[in-house]
Amino acid sequence: MKKIFISGITGKVGKLLSKDLLDDEEFNLVGGSCSVANKNLNKDIGEFLGKKNIGANIYDSLPRSLEIDVVIDFSTPSSAIELLDITRSKGIPVLIGTTGFNESQLEFIACMSKDIPILLAPNTSQGVAILKNIIQKSSSLFSEGNRFQIRDTHHEEKKDSPSGTALELKKEILNQVPDAKISIESLREGSNPGEHTITIGLENELIEITHKAENRSIFAQGAISGARWLIGKPSGLYSMADIYTS
Repeated sequence: MKKIFISGITGKVGKLLSKDLLDDEEFNLVGGSCSVANKNLNKDIGEFLGKKNIGANIYDSLPRSLEIDVVIDFSTPSSAIELLDITRSKGIPVLIGTTGFNESQLEFIACMSKDIPILLAPNTSQGVAILKNIIQKSSSLFSEGNRFQIRDTHHEEKKDSPSGTALELKKEILNQVPDAKISIESLREGSNPGEHTITIGLENELIEITHKAENRSIFAQGAISGARWLIGKPSGLYSMADIYTS
């Protein structure tokens, strides 16, 4: 079994990941991490989940002594950056599901990917990867005269606005229509796990394409699929689209 570590294990997606990985036949969950102020620090992961102990603890960072095949990160931008210093030194591949990075942090991630495989995934769902693929394959239908709007809706606790997914969708549209005029509207309300709508304005017509996450389990399952795919890959910066197109 491959040994996996979850950075940000006490978060919403991290907790779902840990539950799913306990039942996964390919992975052995050997540890997780959280902030030093978190009440679950130093607990056994089983205790954290309300189950029997599994012999894997929650640390304040990734222990250098721990043998790990792959790391999934759903923490914070600063924690993810610190994590990469350790994973690079140990040659461990990393799937980054964290969002909210600034430009210098994204440049740092790209630099780290020269030494280890990194899958940068602002959204780990299969549906968003398909949505991006639709944009790529529809490029001949777009023109600079079209108007584009991206509306991203998330739960009220989400800190980054626009979301990483909205920014990725904007980037994908610009790849197809470099001079496109694109606006982003971000809504933070209730407990919505994630909804993104692309509106394409034609002359007197509107086309809308929507991806809606019905629950956060899709992000956990997508991250596990991504981690499984990432093991054994050469150094480089990958995306979820690579999983479904390779």
